[in-house]
Amino acid sequence: MISVLSEDDNIIKNINPARISMKMWEAQSSGTRIPADVTTFSCSKVKDDKEGGFFYFRDKVVPERVGTYSIQFTFAMDKTNMLSSDQIIVEVVPNDPVRLLPDSLPATPAVSNVRTLTSRTLVKDLHLHVMDAYNNHTGIDLVGRIRARITSPNEDDTEIPQFQGKVSTIEFPFDRGSAEINLVLAENSPGRDSTEYILVFEPDLPALKKPLEPYRLSFMFYNDFKKQQQMATLTRERDQLSQSIGVYRSWFDTTNQLVNEMKCQVKEAETRETHLKNELKKHQIELPQTNTLQYVDSLIKQKMLDQEGVMKQPRRTCTLPNYPKGNQDILGKIAHLAQIEDNEAAKVISWHLASDMDCVVTLTTEAARSIFDETQGRQQVLPLDSIYKKTLPDWNRPLPHLRNGKIFFRPIGNPVFARDLLTFPDNVEHCQTVFGMLLGDTIIIDNLDAANHYRKEVVKITHCPTLLTREGDRIRSNGKFGGLQNKAPPMDKLRGMVFGAPVPKLYSAFSGQIDLLQQYRAAVVKLDNVNKDLDLHLQSLNTPEMQKKKQELAEQEKNLKRIEQKLGMTPSDRVTESLLQPIVLDMSDTPIPPKRMRRETVKKLYGSEDWISSPMKGQQQQQPLQIATSELNGTPRKRKA
Repeated sequence: MISVLSEDDNIIKNINPARISMKMWEAQSSGTRIPADVTTFSCSKVKDDKEGGFFYFRDKVVPERVGTYSIQFTFAMDKTNMLSSDQIIVEVVPNDPVRLLPDSLPATPAVSNVRTLTSRTLVKDLHLHVMDAYNNHTGIDLVGRIRARITSPNEDDTEIPQFQGKVSTIEFPFDRGSAEINLVLAENSPGRDSTEYILVFEPDLPALKKPLEPYRLSFMFYNDFKKQQQMATLTRERDQLSQSIGVYRSWFDTTNQLVNEMKCQVKEAETRETHLKNELKKHQIELPQTNTLQYVDSLIKQKMLDQEGVMKQPRRTCTLPNYPKGNQDILGKIAHLAQIEDNEAAKVISWHLASDMDCVVTLTTEAARSIFDETQGRQQVLPLDSIYKKTLPDWNRPLPHLRNGKIFFRPIGNPVFARDLLTFPDNVEHCQTVFGMLLGDTIIIDNLDAANHYRKEVVKITHCPTLLTREGDRIRSNGKFGGLQNKAPPMDKLRGMVFGAPVPKLYSAFSGQIDLLQQYRAAVVKLDNVNKDLDLHLQSLNTPEMQKKKQELAEQEKNLKRIEQKLGMTPSDRVTESLLQPIVLDMSDTPIPPKRMRRETVKKLYGSEDWISSPMKGQQQQQPLQIATSELNGTPRKRKA
């Protein structure tokens, strides 16, 4: 009974009953907030309501699902403003147990009495629960057992399948409202082939005064044992044929795979030969169409002779004895660490570093100290671990007349950093550290006039480093030039303390050509060999023995198809897997009942399709906040669960 009070606590009368409603929702998910899917009830009509101002909500059905619910009454003052009462919390608990059901309906089992365990499994991990009329779990305090047995829809049928162990009944423990069921049919169990039977699960719960409805599950039985006895011979013959065909097909597949691999090898060899021929053309080497190998061999021999001739030509070398490298931490004397191709640049740079050319470079101070002690301090040493590397020049830094990618003036005399003229046969990184420290940003330029012009322009924008000319002059970084101290002597006056010349570029060119020719020769030989192997293999596929094997395979495939038709099996497209897993006759693949049949089964179990919205008739419970799932009073109202 609901009434609306004014500010002075007087009951407001003459209110349209349509503005008063009751809302109910499940409270767990939304808390105190009213969700969108709330259920709304209107007030009941009351005859002879003489008092007025009171609205009654009767005959309202409790929700069918167990849970915590909120109830709130509202008064719509206008289209936007709503007056609400406090929320009333009710707990809907399960009703009395009435049936035994699984969590979800299993598919109709289809079993046979063959040896395979999976083909005889009726149910696996089936959990049966005690439910009330609305499929809420209940009976959590019940203890007992579930008795499983098999019946036939036909009462006259005496041939009933048996469970594993040749028993007709199996019991399972029931505790805390549920039981776990696993059932397997007996091997060679009796039963009529292609017949429907029913699994009956009867609850035995002593605490219940009224027995529960048992749970029934239909299944299809196939007496495959008799069929297997009749078809054992055909099955064995099929297995033998499948394995034999598998061997044949595996052999033919291997043969075809080998052919494909050979063709791939031929294609790769052709691609390699064509690529190397194009590379040789880039070196102005043309090859004839015939007698290619003989021509390539003679050409390789000639190139080697030319290369040997280049190496015999006189070349500038450093005659300063190097220090013995008895220790891996010793790199050698500075004169032997670098090479310079240009003679004039080699002369002036060697003279510029004359006082350092005899110095032995080591990786560690310990190695340098050892050399110092062995020579009684007469040998210069330079340990790399004692160099402050942050002040070393950047080898990628542009010349001073280039700033931020712009040319501040056009130099003359072909200036270049002296360090860029050096080549290092070994230990490139360590050598860059050494010569970066010794040469810094020293620049090589053609002559003194060009050097003076360059320095005069550079100092306008930045510091100018030491300039060396190819004619042997030097302008120090402080601008001083002239005098014997700044003029390099002739090459022969350096007494062999000069950087040697690298291997001539022509020698490297001959080396590259010889290497290409040798690779091309190997590619031609390989292409010829793979072509011969492919031809021989293709010829072997057309021999009478191979044709006979193909005929045998075709005959066996024909026989296999005939046997599979007798067995009622789907013809095999591929049987190569039979080598890994023998093919056995599987008669358990029985049809699943169609959707309509399953729907009819559901109807038998639960009645009409709207069973879930049919409230149970009963009596109101006495606890005000513990309301069972039952009709409170009067005619039940149907709605969605």
